[in-house]
Amino acid sequence: MKNIPILALGAVLLASASPAVAGPFNFLFKKQQQQQQQQHDHHRQGDRHDVRDHRDERRRPSIEYRAQLRLRELGYYRGRIDGSFGRGSQSALARFQRDNRLRPNGNLNKNTLRALRLI
Repeated sequence: MKNIPILALGAVLLASASPAVAGPFNFLFKKQQQQQQQQHDHHRQGDRHDVRDHRDERRRPSIEYRAQLRLRELGYYRGRIDGSFGRGSQSALARFQRDNRLRPNGNLNKNTLRALRLI
């Protein structure tokens, strides 16, 4: 019978311990950990929460990236698709423009974007 008060004292001490100390008894602190995580996430978001809509998390690829991808699909571009419109991309675009009777300047303009079917 002496063991019951000792067990009760152990339970009280365990309940007052922090989750980091609890070890194998973390299940007792699950709700507390969830609340702390929510508070942490809320503070981490800060002012950005008001500015950014959560539905808009996925950003649309840049027009340069999409142009490189389309030029590769059409067989004009073999370089890395990274959205950086460098010399290789411009050369591929100029070849595409020439083949489609556009002014072959290597620049993305409205007529070229239409021909690529990006707009």
